[in-house]
Amino acid sequence: MWTEATQETKQITDYRYHQVTVDLTASVIRRADLACQDMEDFLGGIGRSFKLLEGYEVTDVFSPTSPLVMNLGVFSGTEVMTGLRIFFSAYSPLKTANNGQPLTMWSTASGKFATKLAAAGIDEVVFTGRATQPVYLLVRKDGEDLSLTLEDATALQGQSTHDKIMALADQYADAHVAAIGPAGEHWQHNAYAAIACSTVNQLQSRDCKPRFAGRGGMGSMMGSKNLLAIVVQAPDLKTGRVPPGVLAANKEISRGDGSRNYRDARKSNGGGGTWRNVAGLHPVGGLPEMNFWPQGNDAPSSLYRQSFEEPYVIKDESCFKCGISCHKNIYDVEMDNGKRKTSKYYAKFDYEPLDLLTINLGIYDQQQALEIVDLVDQLGFDSISLGATLGYVMDYNRQHREQLILNGLSFGNFEATCELIRQTAAGQCPDVGQGVKRLAESLGEPAYAMHCKGVELPAYLPETNPGYPFALAGGHMSMRTFLLLVFEGETGMDYWVDAIVNRGIYYTRDDLLGLCKFAGAPDSAILPSFKDLYGVDITAEDMMHATQRTYLRGLLLERKQGATLDDYELPARAYERNPNVELPHFITPEFMTELRERVFQAFDEQIDSYGLATPV
Repeated sequence: MWTEATQETKQITDYRYHQVTVDLTASVIRRADLACQDMEDFLGGIGRSFKLLEGYEVTDVFSPTSPLVMNLGVFSGTEVMTGLRIFFSAYSPLKTANNGQPLTMWSTASGKFATKLAAAGIDEVVFTGRATQPVYLLVRKDGEDLSLTLEDATALQGQSTHDKIMALADQYADAHVAAIGPAGEHWQHNAYAAIACSTVNQLQSRDCKPRFAGRGGMGSMMGSKNLLAIVVQAPDLKTGRVPPGVLAANKEISRGDGSRNYRDARKSNGGGGTWRNVAGLHPVGGLPEMNFWPQGNDAPSSLYRQSFEEPYVIKDESCFKCGISCHKNIYDVEMDNGKRKTSKYYAKFDYEPLDLLTINLGIYDQQQALEIVDLVDQLGFDSISLGATLGYVMDYNRQHREQLILNGLSFGNFEATCELIRQTAAGQCPDVGQGVKRLAESLGEPAYAMHCKGVELPAYLPETNPGYPFALAGGHMSMRTFLLLVFEGETGMDYWVDAIVNRGIYYTRDDLLGLCKFAGAPDSAILPSFKDLYGVDITAEDMMHATQRTYLRGLLLERKQGATLDDYELPARAYERNPNVELPHFITPEFMTELRERVFQAFDEQIDSYGLATPV
């Protein structure tokens, strides 16, 4: 964003943002500078995306007229630590109402791609249409000259996410890349393909270490437009001395309590990253296993982090200029003068891919875990959706031994699972690629299909989280209620209404700002950065209201598409008590009915107070 205002204290409406529209059908690219009309325009990210998506009528997400929005938050590409987020928003091919209409969603990734887009002076790109042949968008900034062209991507067809990124990075020096894999290329049969965004570590090491905008099928949307990649080649911005407010924010982000759980133990008593959840949830029966049904045995312990410490080297590595270093990259061991050093790189473990692609599928072998996580990254799938869908297939076959589907895929069969994943990426298995909601409905057994509104659940048991149905995007990254039962132990109705309405939705604040949620930065730590970077005075209340309005716009967009109270439901299995789960079992159908009514009463009151309305 930029402004011509010269006064020391500026207003958000003094700023303008640079929007690019790309009509892939006509191969026409237009540019415009648009004025920030309100706080959401200024903060950016999904705050601006939802306002834009209100103007589109979408019944077929793969129609050329259906938009894909790519944009930045206000801190994306700045010196604020973790300000690395790129956002992709659309009417999702995966998230659907019970009436079959698509619902809006977003996904986001870190790396250095967003930083390069900001360096090119672009805040937002809106893609429509469908190219007649595979293309990639090339953005090049040279001095004051900015060029945007569509280039032939035929040679990239069929390549993995990593190979596409490396081929384009080799061709364009000092560039960063967003690319889809084979899953996204076969968009007709895959509703949850991801977008891989390059990292500095990836380009330097040439190992498969991208970050993913995984949820909701944004890679499928790219594929449907015959857009295989986006390349941004621009010199890094020269920022000079980091201002004091930003320095203070960075100190809090890198060493404060908010990011502690995502740091390694040697960094200010860090908790070890998301991988820690395997060992944390398993002892209390809270770890999804064999389609979200904990087995009550010790099998998952082989995939605890501590079990990997001896046979492998685990390095905590980071995104661009990030002090948290949440990546837990796993290497073979090489001994050098009695010291353990890294050798072959295998994969990066985050909690969700590790649990849902292994333990949730009855796979407990360490080497197999490394291979399957890497395979899914290379093919460009959302690991959460894929793991939950495969878990359903295995569960169905366990219950229907006389009516097996998909060659009788069973829990623990690693080779057959990997082969089915490859077939799905190649567009040969739409039963899996369409997601668990559609598959379960086609089989007439939705009770143990782990999703809400078609979006597969992350690796936290639904019987522990009645907030899942109210999430607008990923069940844990857009509604901060997923571990409350573990940490706070509350089961009362008043508590959960408050947790959803007044606490849970504020987790999406960073989806406007462009910060990583792992930063865990309190409002007080980041507010001075607005003044330092933009000369604008913003309060915590300003951000809270913008976040609330954005959530409510997302909710109204769901209503626009025909979502009703019945769409906000948990899988029926959540009402069954698993004797292996030691956490309180408190969610009943009656509980959810009352919770829905009270939550939506509160949201409707907020909608009225802000003067919002369902888009027409």
